[in-house]
Amino acid sequence: MKHNDWNETLRRAGAKLGALKYPLAVLLLGLVLLLIPKRQTADAAEAPQAPAVPGETADEELTDLEARLEEILSQVEGAGRVRVMLRYASGVRTVYQTDTTQEIRTGQDDRQTRTTLETVMTSAGSQGAPVAVQSYSPTFQGALIVSDGAGSPAVRLDLVNAVSSLTGLGADKITVIKMK
Repeated sequence: MKHNDWNETLRRAGAKLGALKYPLAVLLLGLVLLLIPKRQTADAAEAPQAPAVPGETADEELTDLEARLEEILSQVEGAGRVRVMLRYASGVRTVYQTDTTQEIRTGQDDRQTRTTLETVMTSAGSQGAPVAVQSYSPTFQGALIVSDGAGSPAVRLDLVNAVSSLTGLGADKITVIKMK
């Protein structure tokens, strides 16, 4: 190709791209912004808060779930008084952010590796709390419902369906019995 042919080709390409230069510039800017890593802040208002002692709050949440479930199920027509007991295969579980440091020392005859895991804490006031990365919901194993209206098959079915939809348990894992 001759020098003039290249110039003509570049001029045509420039003319075609002239109409698209603004959309292409916006697209390119968007791609650049996507590649910039997000910056984490240690601001207490933005940082996810997790309990300092995970087990205590998890047990409270599960007890609160049973109490709320009792309150809701007692509103089912014909149910009357209701008591609920849920059996958990695993409770609420929280995974916390950790920093890993690995130190490797190499000597003449051996190599030593030392790994340190440290939980990341927020700097909220004088006390920090662990930074929660992920939280898992409880896994249910079974449910027992004691109700005044359990003598009615329709009420029993309504109670089983309600607990099943909340917990994900099948009807074979939910027992409904009549209250004395």
